[in-house]
Amino acid sequence: MGEAPRITVSDPGSGLSAFLSRFDSLEFNSLPASHFHSFGPSYSNFLRFSVPVEGLPLLDELFKAHGDFTSGFKGGVFLGNILMELLCVVLISLRDSSLDSLSKEKLLEWRGVVQDLIEAKFNLSFMLEYLHSLAHLLFQRQASRTLDVEIATDEEALARAHKALQELKVKKQ
Repeated sequence: MGEAPRITVSDPGSGLSAFLSRFDSLEFNSLPASHFHSFGPSYSNFLRFSVPVEGLPLLDELFKAHGDFTSGFKGGVFLGNILMELLCVVLISLRDSSLDSLSKEKLLEWRGVVQDLIEAKFNLSFMLEYLHSLAHLLFQRQASRTLDVEIATDEEALARAHKALQELKVKKQ
């Protein structure tokens, strides 16, 4: 009959700790806002900054939930406008992404922007925590998919072994 099929089970946490180590390191954003989203020409005021109208509802929600996250920022309005636009593109990108479209690369890109904003004294540590939780979800989903594939493969191997066993039993009789 031959050797029994070898069954291996993936470690659900494999890769997560290495990714989180990179995620937690300081890597600044090197991408322009247009990499994430392109805004129309309309801008409006949010606090003391000029922001894309598309991002205004998301900034309002953030403000309601976390207060004035810009209060620590001491830069000028020009720099603040640029940084707020970056925040808007990340918020829109997050809003428009699904768990199925989530990737390690996207998480690292968003994290880079948020780190830039935190370095500029925007109080957005809650966003890093949220991205961290998304990383856990991403790896859980990947591990689940891997286990599903392994289960299907092992079930097929078991079915073949069962069939071979039945054939041997028939031959024995």
